[in-house]
Amino acid sequence: MNSLNTDSFRVLVVDDDADVAQYIRLILERRAGCEAVAITDPSIAVETAEAFRPDVVVTDIEMPGTTGLDLITLLRAALPGLPVVVVTAHVSVDYAVRAMRSQANELLTKPIVSSELVAVVTRLALERRRSQEDAGELVRAAEVQRSLLPRQLMQLPGYEIAGGCKPAKAVGGDFFDWYPVTEGAAFSLADVMGKGMGAAIIAAMVRTVLRSDPTSGDLAATIAGAAEAIASDLDYVGTFVTVFHARLDTDSGEVRYIDAGHGLTILVRASGGMRRLATTSLPLGSGLEDTWREHRVILAPGDTLVSVSDGVLDLFDGTLTSLDDVERLARSAPDAQGVVDSILGIAGSTADDDVTVVALRRLP
Repeated sequence: MNSLNTDSFRVLVVDDDADVAQYIRLILERRAGCEAVAITDPSIAVETAEAFRPDVVVTDIEMPGTTGLDLITLLRAALPGLPVVVVTAHVSVDYAVRAMRSQANELLTKPIVSSELVAVVTRLALERRRSQEDAGELVRAAEVQRSLLPRQLMQLPGYEIAGGCKPAKAVGGDFFDWYPVTEGAAFSLADVMGKGMGAAIIAAMVRTVLRSDPTSGDLAATIAGAAEAIASDLDYVGTFVTVFHARLDTDSGEVRYIDAGHGLTILVRASGGMRRLATTSLPLGSGLEDTWREHRVILAPGDTLVSVSDGVLDLFDGTLTSLDDVERLARSAPDAQGVVDSILGIAGSTADDDVTVVALRRLP
């Protein structure tokens, strides 16, 4: 990770009094080493900020045509999260309350104490840079996580497989995966309890371990190996992982699977009815599971197997009854990708939890 860039903090000073504006600019340049721009016309403040990209804005509270408090709203709309220091010659509780309600980061009074100004601006600029670098790290982490997901649909003669994921944050703790094996395909869906960077790291570890020996047809050994490999990490962060891991034999339609505490996979029969593939093993990280139970089910022509993360339940009533809604969507979808698209479409961009789906359909 790169060290925080603290070179030449940029500060925009807005004050209709030219002498005050230049005084603040000189303090920041000479005492704090900042690159500062001072303007006296608040009507060009937003335009100037968009071009200058300041780390902090220092603005007077009362100016012709506008106020520093109104300016905060305009600046934040153009540059979200931009720290703003409001300066006033009027010391009163009313001014302080108005400033805080307008989400000013700090309120300073005139005459300005140079040491106080330098300390406040430096602190806010450091926080701004740190926030921007953290956001950049999250963007890069999200790109890495997306790269771990299957990049294209697998060609399975007689079958369709599709998947999708919408993290609640930039990165999430869900993942789905598939890859070719001798008899057809292996596929998985896992859900790390938690969201954000820590959950995403653990999810990547689980995916790597599950993929570590694609030639092994022993599902129990695969799950046991994954549980052992990440046991210390799960114990350290105090979390666990639910996993649905399966292998499809394309000739017979048989799906062998282990459900480790997940319990959110259904088999939608083309002939009618739905079967929930209930969990019979504990999650990875529970510390209580010594054996992993393998089960088998046959996909008849037209049948669809759908596995979802618990975030999908929250799109409906939050209970297992929501799987009835998943069945309804699966029946109405024209193909496996349509199942995924229907569920992620409901999630939109406002889901409170990670939403992940993998669907496997045997063609009629």
